[in-house]
Amino acid sequence: MAGFTTAAAAVAGASILHTNQPQGDKVLTADALEGVAEPTSSTLAPFRDPLRIPPTLRPGSRLVTEIDLIEARVRLHSQMPTTRLWTYEGHFPGPTIEATSGHTFRVAWNNKLTGTTPVKAVWTHPEGPGPGMLPYNRPGATGGLPRPEVDKLTAWTAVHLHGGHQNALNDGAAEYGVGPGSGQLAEYANDQAAAHLFYHDHAMSVTALNVSAGLIGNYIVRDREESRLDLPRGNYEIPLTIQDVNFGTDAQGRLDGQILYKRIIGGHQDPEPGMLPPALSSLSPFTMVNGVVWPHLDVEACAYRFRIVNISDTRIYRLVVVDEMTGEAVVGAMKLIGTDLGLLGKPETIAEAVSLSPAERADIVIDFAAFPGKRLKLVNSIAGQNPGAALPDFLIPFPEVMQFRVGKKRRDRRHLPTTLSSAFRDVTPANVPSNATERFVLLTMDKTGAMPQLWEMQEVPGDTKPGDGVVQIEMSGKTRTLHRTGAVFEDTTTFFAASDTWEKWHFISVAPPEVPIYHPMHIHLMNFQVIDRRTVDGSGMNFTAGQTTKPITLGSAVAVAPEESGWKDTITVTANTLVTVVGRLAKQTGKVMYHCHILSHEDEGMMRPFVIMPPAVHEIHAMSMAMGGGMGGKHGHAGMKM
Repeated sequence: MAGFTTAAAAVAGASILHTNQPQGDKVLTADALEGVAEPTSSTLAPFRDPLRIPPTLRPGSRLVTEIDLIEARVRLHSQMPTTRLWTYEGHFPGPTIEATSGHTFRVAWNNKLTGTTPVKAVWTHPEGPGPGMLPYNRPGATGGLPRPEVDKLTAWTAVHLHGGHQNALNDGAAEYGVGPGSGQLAEYANDQAAAHLFYHDHAMSVTALNVSAGLIGNYIVRDREESRLDLPRGNYEIPLTIQDVNFGTDAQGRLDGQILYKRIIGGHQDPEPGMLPPALSSLSPFTMVNGVVWPHLDVEACAYRFRIVNISDTRIYRLVVVDEMTGEAVVGAMKLIGTDLGLLGKPETIAEAVSLSPAERADIVIDFAAFPGKRLKLVNSIAGQNPGAALPDFLIPFPEVMQFRVGKKRRDRRHLPTTLSSAFRDVTPANVPSNATERFVLLTMDKTGAMPQLWEMQEVPGDTKPGDGVVQIEMSGKTRTLHRTGAVFEDTTTFFAASDTWEKWHFISVAPPEVPIYHPMHIHLMNFQVIDRRTVDGSGMNFTAGQTTKPITLGSAVAVAPEESGWKDTITVTANTLVTVVGRLAKQTGKVMYHCHILSHEDEGMMRPFVIMPPAVHEIHAMSMAMGGGMGGKHGHAGMKM
């Protein structure tokens, strides 16, 4: 594997592959990428360093595998000193866990982190000179407002397997974090088709900071159906974790390697001591792939499978393959074979770009047999703009993502199977099960108009008196009246569901015209497909009063991209659109979550709990709620049967 070196950490009951140290040798340096010891440069050269490929961990025969959370120093670019990070087993990203469908994996996540967070955090205002690099895209904290509350943070962690099927006790619940010296026991059923999942920290209020600190890793589920396909594997199957990042600088403006987390303030006022200001997002100038800024990968002139995940806090990546010599996009270079939760029914040729919001995945094959001796690069682009061009006014100061250096020895072209998954079926409005439970979630703004909010809604009679939290929407030819039942995580739980049953969720975004906000919405323990996306006229929403003065109306249909067309666990809801998803809950049960996967939005309130029960228990619970006048009694627990 091109340029890959690493020091192995011990993992009891499992085997780590692709390492150059004997198993059992725990160290605090994750790799041997050469570079400087002190800050030397205020800029970074793209494609200078090889892509880091995380080691693979395959669960062994022991009952419980132990994975340690430890501090390590990792070099993220050869022109910077090493970076202090919090890691899984000393690696960034953590080891790629490779599980087998149908085989339970039990793990102890041991928090052995010490000291305070390695992340430097500041607030910054959105204004800045333009065109050019905006303040939050500039390296260094100059002009940023300090966040002393972050400087004091010690390691409080909760590991979540994103997209996995696990009971709530094992789900890495945000409020069940553990401190240094404690462990989190988890059991992952792996009772699902082959898919690219990932694990990351999910601790309440500090998820964004802990992920920025390095607590992220890939988790691949294998099954027999996938193994029978002639897909690239072994050295030709590579995970790509993509993440934007910023760094601190010294007094001379030279990059010092420390992770810098800049949170953009909404409005013009500086934050008051002891209070969090209205905040928008975190966007950073540099892009890391597998923990290396703008790496290169030497590839043979043959087909490779890339398991791509966007682990950024906020940034959307619109990925395009560009020929460095011509500067033109290579049309059709990428073949899409899978989405978040597994294989598509058949391969899809990507005309130009694959777009991924935070937490979304794409399973991509690129056959380099068509490009012997060439250098291609993966760039982030804006639709309609020249791929690879600097677009500072679009918040992308550097479009580079990574480079592919293709060998000259041509190999035969690989023909992908015409059928990838014989079990795959499209869910459409026509075949939604009649007993699916319907739910409504409104994505809106608070009464100041500065902070996004998630409102959990319950349908109520049409003659309900207008007031705070009452919203009307016209759907399918009738006006439906909804009432807010929760807006923050700590509000009373109102969504209750039966395990292994079908659900239909409407995510409705209403935002002021000048706020181009988006929310990647993630539902734990639910595999779903998008059945509808359309524009919304939310001009009747009175944000100050928290209610509609006239019903929200639906407009024209919005296309669902190929990378959104398969089984998903996260879907992007852009400003003033409705997205409807339908899916089946897992068999596992307990109190889990749904939330925006812009992690800073999640940390600041855009997350709600919901409870999944065995069907017989759910029926009794519904009776109990109805008897006591509890919320949602006759409407299926704040939902409605179709």
